[in-house]
Amino acid sequence: MAPAHERTWHGLLPPGRRYVALPSRAHPIVVAEDRAPVLSYVRESLLAVPPPLPAWLYPTARAALSVPALPRRLPGVALSTPEGADVTADAALGGIGRLTATGAVVLLDHSHDPAARLILLVFPPGSRRPALAVKVPVTASAAQGVLREAQRLRAVLDLPLRAARPAVPTVMGLLRHEGRPALVTTALPGTPMLVAYHRPGHHARHGPVCADFAAAARWLAALQSATTGTVAPLGLAPGVTEALENRLDRPARARLHALGRRLRGYAAPRTAVHGDFWPGNVLVSGGRVTGVIDWERARRAGGPLADPARFVVAYSEYLDRRTRPGHRVPGHPGLVAGPPGTALAYALHGTGWYPHLVGAFLTAALRRLGLPAACGRDAVLAELAAVAAEAEDPGFAQAQTEAFTRLVLTEEAP
Repeated sequence: MAPAHERTWHGLLPPGRRYVALPSRAHPIVVAEDRAPVLSYVRESLLAVPPPLPAWLYPTARAALSVPALPRRLPGVALSTPEGADVTADAALGGIGRLTATGAVVLLDHSHDPAARLILLVFPPGSRRPALAVKVPVTASAAQGVLREAQRLRAVLDLPLRAARPAVPTVMGLLRHEGRPALVTTALPGTPMLVAYHRPGHHARHGPVCADFAAAARWLAALQSATTGTVAPLGLAPGVTEALENRLDRPARARLHALGRRLRGYAAPRTAVHGDFWPGNVLVSGGRVTGVIDWERARRAGGPLADPARFVVAYSEYLDRRTRPGHRVPGHPGLVAGPPGTALAYALHGTGWYPHLVGAFLTAALRRLGLPAACGRDAVLAELAAVAAEAEDPGFAQAQTEAFTRLVLTEEAP
């Protein structure tokens, strides 16, 4: 971990308390206060083992978090706030230190790209779930993203969201930590869909996957019906062509431009757009979406296919990650693990329950918007291009660029 990164998260944890670091003190992803309600929340709502870590770690860690004599079984860390930490705030909220003075905390360090952010969850005294979420940037570029999210989330909250509103966090204010802005919002109930996705067997079975798609479809339908605006042509996301111009070879660039032209031939009502609607940003409970987080890329009025297409792209991303290349993927007949984009190509053109589910999900969204089924594949390819253009991690950006190239050059355009 970079020194600045480590210094930032050390400065967020109240001193004099005991914490549990997972998976290790040297490389923590979750740092949770050693209190029974907090550890129960981590076990039920946050614990998962993403690839490439072995799946057996999940039951092992879950069992360990259930052991009462926790400090003997898991690494505990006693931390103090570094001297000189800058924690100032607006008058309404007080500083981060004031927010955490009486409640327990969980720190999430999932982001390691150039615009890394830390998430601090704050529990009211005696509560079993957090009430506040504080997004703290680690770098200057991340700070700009935090300010952008505050602005865009407030703009979306001004819309008549109706049934979609309970799943949208409320902006409580902006604080400052180490000279950078930190965004405070309400913490929403539910388990991140990605957490359940990475638990053993989830994405290999029709039932759980179908429930995920159904929950996403219902919430997106509610958001779009509440915010329907004027009809406008579709198209590639802003900045995609420019971002990929020098990363694609000539044939792939030609396909990208052709894709944009085809999309501009369709028109649909503008709606509110989340902009990064993937399982990691969707909280679910009881078969419904209870929270949608990370609104940095939101738009009050944007192309309505962006969110359903992003969901398909992202959900397909990890289907074959636990399977060695060249081997059949359990639960998905016809899918053989391969390079990035393999599972997405299977979702769009394969046979079996997963491609059928993806097709039904896209068709329902298209029908609701008055668009033909032929537009679905183009919308997904456009969103894959957007993911490649937006990615801040160089390795991930390259993988998505290669996936886009592979799909547009090997699949026949409609």
